[in-house]
Amino acid sequence: MSSAEMRRMNKLRQVMRLSARGKGMAASVVETFKDSEIDEERKTARRILLGRPLEDSVGAMTSGGGQSRDLLLYLVDQAKMNAPEASRQADRLTAMFERWVRAKQERLVDQRIMQTRSVMVSAILGGVTAMLAALAPVLSTFQLTLTQQAAAPAGSQYLGLFLAVPSAFFLGMFFSPRRALLNSAISAAAYMLVVYFFAPLVLAI
Repeated sequence: MSSAEMRRMNKLRQVMRLSARGKGMAASVVETFKDSEIDEERKTARRILLGRPLEDSVGAMTSGGGQSRDLLLYLVDQAKMNAPEASRQADRLTAMFERWVRAKQERLVDQRIMQTRSVMVSAILGGVTAMLAALAPVLSTFQLTLTQQAAAPAGSQYLGLFLAVPSAFFLGMFFSPRRALLNSAISAAAYMLVVYFFAPLVLAI
């Protein structure tokens, strides 16, 4: 739900509270929307003040979609029978709906945080694996025997890609299957950057 939709829902809740106190649905709509910065909401209040029926006046606000449109249509329909009771019922439904929306938004934020963390871990995984691969020829020379070691094959520093890229892919599959390839690409890019800048320093030592 967009921020504009949430603002509209909050204004409709104010309409319900005013109507539940016995002010009347049309008067509550005018009181809530008369000073609005949104043109269609001001037009609705102006049409009511000019004497047009509530059902006809809210046409500009019901042209789009969304939950606020459905709630407004429900209020207009129920106001024909018992406006205060309709407002109290709609207010309870809206409160439940807003709690559900907030919970959904919190889950979405948590999911995005975990996705960002997975990308960071993938980059770190690629960098650390590249550093270990670049250091492997140097570490292999530290031995206690006097036997001569064979030289490391050319391109051995890139063998770590076979560990880093699949690991980042499975990490991405766990947190966000749609972005698993992105995790692999970031891990591979971090690996190549570290090998490109770090391996020459190791060979120069």
